[in-house]
Amino acid sequence: MNSRADLHVHSTASDGALTPSEVVKEARRVGLAAVSIADHDTADGIEEALEAGKAYGVEVIPGIEISATRDSTEVHILGYFIDHKQRQLLDEMRKLKEARFERARFMVERLRAIGVPIRFERVVELARGGAVGRPHIARAIWEVGASSSVDAAFGKYLQPGGPGYVPRPKVLPERAIELILEAGGVPCCAHVAKLRRDELILELVKKGLLGIEVYHPDHTSAVSRFYKRFAEKHSLVAVGGSDAHCIPGTANGGIGSVTVDYDVVEQLRSLAENLRRTRI
Repeated sequence: MNSRADLHVHSTASDGALTPSEVVKEARRVGLAAVSIADHDTADGIEEALEAGKAYGVEVIPGIEISATRDSTEVHILGYFIDHKQRQLLDEMRKLKEARFERARFMVERLRAIGVPIRFERVVELARGGAVGRPHIARAIWEVGASSSVDAAFGKYLQPGGPGYVPRPKVLPERAIELILEAGGVPCCAHVAKLRRDELILELVKKGLLGIEVYHPDHTSAVSRFYKRFAEKHSLVAVGGSDAHCIPGTANGGIGSVTVDYDVVEQLRSLAENLRRTRI
């Protein structure tokens, strides 16, 4: 085992291909000291991951990735060391999960109307009991031969403006930050280079944002250096991870392909402990 941590991994609880236990097993195989299950809009996989962490000797950081939107800009807020059983968080995420299910149904209907022969039942099967999302629809498109890969299905059909795209349920990033703080977690903005809105990050810092994802597969080394300096300037934790979904037919790297030093885990833990003390 080394002293590295992957702080951004998805499981079948949302749109990943591996179960939470399989995620932890893979983290062990690649030699990680810690991994964070940070599924989209759900904490459903955390309990299973924590049990697997005990079995495989890997620290599991309870996490989440809340999909928020501000002025048509997607702003994903990661939360670390959350209380994954906190009632308010679970209630809000349940509503989002239900909305995702209906969104996926509408997307499939739109695709079938233009001749893409996918079935909603198959999309639900691919979700394996987790929150249904665009990656499951993209896999279904690929399976029926309507695209050359899962990535190609996204680009052709499922991006904003595409024939199968339906806007996601609206959650403001300020509300996502509030939910994570109330659940005792540390809110961090995911893959910040995608935003192209550094002024928005600073606005969110005033609302309680405590970190930014500096290291991500979509960030070049120059981008990571820029946001590392940005984090230092504004006293933010510089987090990072692979954003691994482990889906066949996609080009993104696997678990452990992007990591941070274990010291970052300790920073997040200390922040979470301080936040909880101040809320008692």
